[in-house]
Amino acid sequence: MITNKYHIVRYGDFATNGNAKILYSIFAGFLCLNDYRTRKSTDCILIALGSTLIWTIVEIYLHTSKTRVIKPMFIGLKNYPNIQIILPTYIGALLQGAQEGGVVTTIGLYYGDRIHDITIIARLHLFIAVVIANVWMRDTTNTTITVASKRQVNTPGSMLFIGAATTFDIMMLWKHPEHIYRQMAMLSVMVYICAWWSFIAWYRGFRSVEVHIKQDTRVNEQQKYIIKHNTPTDLFAILGYDILFEVGIAYLVFYNIFLI
Repeated sequence: MITNKYHIVRYGDFATNGNAKILYSIFAGFLCLNDYRTRKSTDCILIALGSTLIWTIVEIYLHTSKTRVIKPMFIGLKNYPNIQIILPTYIGALLQGAQEGGVVTTIGLYYGDRIHDITIIARLHLFIAVVIANVWMRDTTNTTITVASKRQVNTPGSMLFIGAATTFDIMMLWKHPEHIYRQMAMLSVMVYICAWWSFIAWYRGFRSVEVHIKQDTRVNEQQKYIIKHNTPTDLFAILGYDILFEVGIAYLVFYNIFLI
């Protein structure tokens, strides 16, 4: 597990269409306002703003470090370049941060708080259907040709970060047991949504995994790795780790920072 390398690979044009990100952000904003109107609570607002800010910084780092090859984001009609508006890099990073951070945490908290309301959960599934339709309709022309990002999930830095986040979440739950149920409900919703998101992205060819197996022999004093043929177990384990830990557990940190 430690000596091998496990990668998540994204294909095609990554994060170029700002339309969906704006709509997702508006939807999250609506949930924040609804939560405030019905419960006089600012929790959704706080976690949306806080996680968006932090994740925007992460997106800027991933872009500047070339971990992700991100083309300029646009808003408008994809097939009509004359009426497209190309967004500055940092505005694109903000929209990406809003989707990756603010939208996911807001939806997780909002629907987690209402997880026993069948009507509300039915609306959640309507949103999931919209997400599936949006991913399904993405252009597959460059799929499996253009690698948008290739990220190793078990680097020492990544494992240290996830370990620290997990430890922090456990410590906060230990100190504040009254928040256990709420956080577990939020975690369940986030994992559920992202599982659908990742599945449809994999099915359409926009996401995959790579496993590099360490060899005993060395080439030019460097350790040699070979890429093994993926199995369903590899796919489930790597994407499952990404969903549960790099999204679910990591995003609970936002709850513990901004709401406790």
